[in-house]
Amino acid sequence: MDPTLMETLRVVKKIFQKHKALTLVSSADGRIWAGKVYYGEEDGYIYVALEQGRNYRNVVANPRVFFVIEHGVPDRFIQGEGIAERLGPIEERSERHIIFRNALELVAFAKAFPGVEVFRIRPTRLYVSDFTGVWKPRAEVEVTDEVLRVFQTELKTRVPTWKVYWKATRPFAFTVTVMPVLLGALMAPQFSWAWFLLTLLGALLLHAGVNVVSDAFDYRRGVDTWRVLGSSRVLVDGLMVPGAHWRWGLLLFGLGCLTGLVLAYFRGWPVLAFGLVGAFLGFFYTAPPLGLKYWGFGDLAVFLAFGPLMAMGSYYVQVQEISWRLAWLALPMGFLTIAILHGNNFRDIWEDARAGYRTLAGLLGPRGSSLYYLALVCGAYAAKVVFVVLGWLPAWALLVFGTLPYAWRNIRVAFQPARVAFTFLDLLTAQLHMLFGLALIGGLLLGRWVRW
Repeated sequence: MDPTLMETLRVVKKIFQKHKALTLVSSADGRIWAGKVYYGEEDGYIYVALEQGRNYRNVVANPRVFFVIEHGVPDRFIQGEGIAERLGPIEERSERHIIFRNALELVAFAKAFPGVEVFRIRPTRLYVSDFTGVWKPRAEVEVTDEVLRVFQTELKTRVPTWKVYWKATRPFAFTVTVMPVLLGALMAPQFSWAWFLLTLLGALLLHAGVNVVSDAFDYRRGVDTWRVLGSSRVLVDGLMVPGAHWRWGLLLFGLGCLTGLVLAYFRGWPVLAFGLVGAFLGFFYTAPPLGLKYWGFGDLAVFLAFGPLMAMGSYYVQVQEISWRLAWLALPMGFLTIAILHGNNFRDIWEDARAGYRTLAGLLGPRGSSLYYLALVCGAYAAKVVFVVLGWLPAWALLVFGTLPYAWRNIRVAFQPARVAFTFLDLLTAQLHMLFGLALIGGLLLGRWVRW
């Protein structure tokens, strides 16, 4: 293939991978319509999902379409012509996952609008503009079978294996482990970096293992489907096979337990007690015969595991003493951790009910769930004030109130489930948890170094 053409196709592939939405232009009966749609690309074909609006009706009547992929600045973009093929309802077509992998937001869209269907666009001609380097004229590419073969071979989309395995651990939620471990270590009168890092490593391995194992059981029970946003989606989107996924979870869980045994050997048997209780709650969160999540006990299990147990265990590793005060001081982080879980369960009430079980969110219902979320977030801030007044925390701990704008944003979202942002309430709460935790840790460090 001509080197210049190959270079152009590499630019096309980069643009395909960088963006998640395109402008689709269609026409029928003399009427032209343009609209933004999510897309995914595989082997040179473009997949889109359309609700039954004007673009849908136009494309059904006239499959010849035009599209533009850009990011709002005319420096690197594609204009293209193609033929659209109607594949069928999104719930029946496995090609939906090609779009989901590129644009997760489509899941919420497809759930909200009935009759969404998947279309495959076979590009026939591409007009490629790239002014990010040397200024050069627009390149025009006829998409022949040879060009498609290049997309199916040299330019085929390949997700690195390590990225898939990393995604399976749901790393966005790791702050719920980091913060209580930091809290326990920093509250100790003496601090050892070596013991802290080993404690953190063990806790993160267990957390990652629990996340993977939980997804495995949810997938087996038919709880995790294409409609559910709460999982890592590596199984439902076909990025991992169940066997490899299950082995990965057990490996992480086993390494976490091994790290705990090392800590218990050097720092004392109570470390083993904290670890075993936490591992038990984590594993049987979804594992039979208990399946705590499916009986409305998930919130309590998560609160204990990612609140008092982690903070007290981390404190004990540092000084080899049990501090019950740490159980109280871990309440705010525990409340926000439950709020992350609740944001996920609140969003998935109907999917969970369809799968045959109810979380606490399902038992409370939409209105009760909004109030519960409010209580959890407000409880985290109120507890901080109480602990400062009691002298358990330095006044610098009140720096957490700098995160109130994020808390208020999330509360508003929780009381307006119809908003698009509600779909990502768990992610928004994870962000609040991280910022709240960082402010608290900063306050504890300032309390050590700066006196009023």
